[in-house]
Amino acid sequence: MKEQMKKISVLTFYRDKERITSLLQDLGVLHLELDEKAYSERIRTLQEHHSQVSRTMQTVKDFQSDEPVDLPETKAESIQPAKLLKEVADLKRKNDTNVQHIERLQKERSKLTPWGEFDRRRIELLEERGLRFTFYVASIKDYQEYDFQDKIHEVIHTGGRMVYFVHLSTGSQEGLPFEQVQLPERTLSEVDHELAQLKGEDMEIAEKIRSYNAYTTEFSRELENINSELDYELAINSYDGYAEGKILHLKGWYPLALEVKITKALNDEGISFLTTDPAPEDRVPVKLKNSSYTRLFEPITRIFQLPNYYELDLTPLIAVFYPVFFAYCLGDAGYGLVVLGLSLVGWFTFLKSSRNLALLGCLLGVFTTLMGIVKSGSVFGLPLTGGEALPVFSFLSQFVYIPDDQNYVFNAFNVALMVGVVQILTGVISSIVNKITYHSYKAALPQVGKLLIILGALVLFLADMQNVEVFLPYVPVARIALFGGIALVLTSHDLSLSLFKRIGGGLLPLFFIFTGLLGDALSYVRLFALGVASSVLGLVVNQIGMQIMGNGWWGVILGIIFLLFGHSLNLALAVLGAFVHPLRLTFVEFYNNAQFEGGGIEYKPFKKLTSKIE
Repeated sequence: MKEQMKKISVLTFYRDKERITSLLQDLGVLHLELDEKAYSERIRTLQEHHSQVSRTMQTVKDFQSDEPVDLPETKAESIQPAKLLKEVADLKRKNDTNVQHIERLQKERSKLTPWGEFDRRRIELLEERGLRFTFYVASIKDYQEYDFQDKIHEVIHTGGRMVYFVHLSTGSQEGLPFEQVQLPERTLSEVDHELAQLKGEDMEIAEKIRSYNAYTTEFSRELENINSELDYELAINSYDGYAEGKILHLKGWYPLALEVKITKALNDEGISFLTTDPAPEDRVPVKLKNSSYTRLFEPITRIFQLPNYYELDLTPLIAVFYPVFFAYCLGDAGYGLVVLGLSLVGWFTFLKSSRNLALLGCLLGVFTTLMGIVKSGSVFGLPLTGGEALPVFSFLSQFVYIPDDQNYVFNAFNVALMVGVVQILTGVISSIVNKITYHSYKAALPQVGKLLIILGALVLFLADMQNVEVFLPYVPVARIALFGGIALVLTSHDLSLSLFKRIGGGLLPLFFIFTGLLGDALSYVRLFALGVASSVLGLVVNQIGMQIMGNGWWGVILGIIFLLFGHSLNLALAVLGAFVHPLRLTFVEFYNNAQFEGGGIEYKPFKKLTSKIE
């Protein structure tokens, strides 16, 4: 569902622009049509400040750790955001410089390590007397094959199939045909000493940055203030001018439910305005309005796109199908209980600030637990129907209504296709309702034809080809529906064309309907396939784990570890598939048949941190 919106046009004298804009921001409920390309020096400054605060918050977040940190005691009135931002930025620059320096030293150390610790001053003294020390590295094979004759050399280190050696010569002697190594000026101990110092400084810097976690609330508040000021500046620069710029005009939107409160507030402030209903060419912002249950699935709707104002919000239908698809893919009651347990833990811990997601996880866990019993009957890969020895399994086995038995009509494979056909039909019916609601009944005729074709073809397939007795009496009606739907698509798919051109051009839409119906229906087989894959992998994990546990007490320990690891991995893969593939079915098959257009603009009221009307 969506909130009904109304358009508002605000008129003001150019001298009152700032006052009116501030009043509208204090009101906090109007979605203004802002010029996102507007530019001013103030906007540039605010955008830079916004980037600085965002970088600071990210820096503090990057340095967070599980270790407790002593946070400074500060009073709210003594906190200066600009000073905090500068301090964190300075610390981050020092950290970056240290990291670069440490990387250079580590490269130097890697060069020096094979040569060990030696006194470079002694080498320099010998070189002053005419001797020359040259450092080489060569592969063991090349080193052994080379004939050094009377050349003086000493192997310093051998490792990694390489030989590191020193050649001692006089100035007149030629070098050796190997890779010459230029060593850093510092010794290994000097490099290690400086590395230890820098790493100590780096740890101190990291600890200081972590201490700024105490100011996370202040940083967030500063970011909100910047956003508020930025919206104000954008609004100031979004007025249209008339009468040589003396009369200014600003457009916006508001929910119809707030009309009485809004008009009263604007009249009390003496603001001139005009309200109208949305026109078809308007880009109307969208504010979703759903029940508490359906609202849990709005994040799924937003993953793709919001519906535009002139089409139905499909979130209520997603709330029906998505949990069923998720549970069908995961398909194991034990895994459903784990998802439920993790979601409950998240409610009190890592999802404490996003409890709607935790509640959605609980809901999906419950659906999966029930589906794991009803479909195939599986608990951590153990079949319910084969576990009569366990009283709980024996009791639950009576609720397995969708077995894997291919001789049973309502088996897991067939039910997956049935659920898919139901969603396809729901999508087509939604498109018909959408066309009639927002356009006209004529615009809905091609979709009515498509619905008749699907229903007619479905009945004929079940009656003539599958010999399902319950559908046999409806064969004549199905044929009428099929040919009537074809005729309707041919004659109404594009009413702007003449009748003969419509009939000729209607062959392609018919082709897409028939091929699309088959392809869309078969796409739902993935529900069955993923459920089977999850169950089979769980069963294999159990079999291997039980074999390991049959090898004494140590086998029991290893078997338990293997079972925990195997089921955890299988659960992770199954949850990923159960999340992604229902999304694919929703956004491709379902949205396509519902003729979902999307592209809706989210309703974002122009407001400060607090507003007069909520």
